[in-house]
Amino acid sequence: MKIKNYIILLFIGLTAFSCVEDDGIFVEDHFLNEEVPIVAVDADYVVGAHYSKFQWKSTVTEEPTLGKYDGERGDPEIYAQHVSQAQTGGIDYFLLTLRSTVNVAEFQTDSTFIDTLQMASNAAEMKFALSYNFGSMGLQDSKRIEDQGLVSTFLNDFKKMMPFFQMSNYMKVDGRCIVFMDGSQDLHSNDNKALYDQLRSQMSGLGVELFLIGYQNSWTPPLRYDFRFVDCVDAVTHDTYTTVSKYHNERTTFFQKMCWQAWKYHQETFAANGIEYIPTIAPSNNPLINNSGSQNWVVEKDATWFSDNCNVARNVAGAHKLILVDSFNDWNRGTQLESANTYGEEFLQILRREFKVN
Repeated sequence: MKIKNYIILLFIGLTAFSCVEDDGIFVEDHFLNEEVPIVAVDADYVVGAHYSKFQWKSTVTEEPTLGKYDGERGDPEIYAQHVSQAQTGGIDYFLLTLRSTVNVAEFQTDSTFIDTLQMASNAAEMKFALSYNFGSMGLQDSKRIEDQGLVSTFLNDFKKMMPFFQMSNYMKVDGRCIVFMDGSQDLHSNDNKALYDQLRSQMSGLGVELFLIGYQNSWTPPLRYDFRFVDCVDAVTHDTYTTVSKYHNERTTFFQKMCWQAWKYHQETFAANGIEYIPTIAPSNNPLINNSGSQNWVVEKDATWFSDNCNVARNVAGAHKLILVDSFNDWNRGTQLESANTYGEEFLQILRREFKVN
């Protein structure tokens, strides 16, 4: 009898529970069910593009409309046409690589390349900024910059940038010279804040204020390297999110939505720490050029896809409306915007439409 009464009470309880409105989680609540908001282009964004120095790989199948020019030594005549194309695309400045003086030959090669480009007839019409690369220092957690005795080299590298900073077409934000800190997630230091404070103090004494852009790998959480960025750099960007393993089906299938959710989280998290977030976009990415056996996703050039990704970037742009593009002319990775025989200036025109009022 007791068992019977228990079963009846249980049945009544389950029936009553089933009549209560379920306020649980539905499929509609999943973040991938959200649509990326369309942000109108009601003001110009500030667009920078990585400009590559390279040797052509034999596996590059596309060809620029300018032909396969010398991408290693620089050509003022070619650069003049690149400037014109960049203006078509609404690009405000190029990021040019400058490697550390820890390898004098590399520094000299890069600085000569930059100087050569500035000889173009219209070079003054295109702003540029430096992408500082300290990779040749060989820093590791067990080989920090102080322990290796390379702090003075680091500081001296910026002193040697002074001739570039003083040029009329050097890119600035609020009067501060932009420097992209390539690989800065790996700037191993005993105290990154103290190192950056020393750098800023030195450059201020020379009459130059810096706007430093930190960098970290794509698909990584924003505060994984907080000790390298907070109270150190002014802004942070991630490497292009188009680097995706083809086994991450969710990232390829829902790329724009996942990109939006990730970048939105980065923007909010960095902003809470006084750092501006800068989205980095790419029109395409072909890892097979460098590695025929690559297991990464090939992002073909697609006008709608690229337009959608530009809209995602507009959603998360910070106070200065800064956008970075990887790249203008990295043909060896297939990320180029530069005009080609196959697609003409289509992706330059998309870039302008997506980030400029006119």
